Amino acid sequence: MKRIALVAFVAPLFFIASSRITLAQESFPRQRLISVAGTAEINVAPDEVILSLGVESRDKVLATAKAQNDASAKKVIALASGVGIEAKDIRTSALRMNPAYSDDKTPRFLDFEVSQRIVITLRDLSKYETLMTRLLEAGITRVNGISFQVGQTRKYKDEARSKAMQAAKEKAVAMAAELGQTVGKPWEISEQDSDNPYSGILANSVSNNSERAEPEESTVAPGQVTISASVRVSFQLE
Repeated sequence: MKRIALVAFVAPLFFIASSRITLAQESFPRQRLISVAGTAEINVAPDEVILSLGVESRDKVLATAKAQNDASAKKVIALASGVGIEAKDIRTSALRMNPAYSDDKTPRFLDFEVSQRIVITLRDLSKYETLMTRLLEAGITRVNGISFQVGQTRKYKDEARSKAMQAAKEKAVAMAAELGQTVGKPWEISEQDSDNPYSGILANSVSNNSERAEPEESTVAPGQVTISASVRVSFQLE
């Protein structure tokens, strides 16, 4: 008898709670929204170039090969500093020292190979041709890559995002007008991942794996870097 009475008492309470939820939903109806995506692109001329270079040396004595490599690297660094490149824009990495053997059936020791990578950021493109010619003369044996890019990417990314927001608003207004509606305040805003993130954008890339590259005249064509932004915005309909 007590168990039946308890069930009978709980049922009215559940009905009252459900009624309150229904009333609350009616008091706060679901927002009428229109969601659109906006994208924008900005083409910018690159203002700096990153040079990934390599110096190599060989000798049967490891200490001698290492000393030769150190001398070449110091010469390259001094040359870069001499044209006004700051120390923070010159870095060395990937020092390797490996013994080299012949391809005979019984491998025969040839010598030690010492290699080092030097990365230089040149922020004055007018010095590019001169710098490359002098670097090749200074003992650079490998050009791993040359990439042109934009230094102040944040500035242009913000500009692209602003244009993307404007494009989203214009699209929402046009779509709503087709249905006889007007667009109100934004309800939700989010930024979408773009295909080309603005950090480390490459405009051009050159690879040279020959032992020695001869300088060419008037071959610089950095083109333009495309910086894009994409947003998604939900607007209230009025």
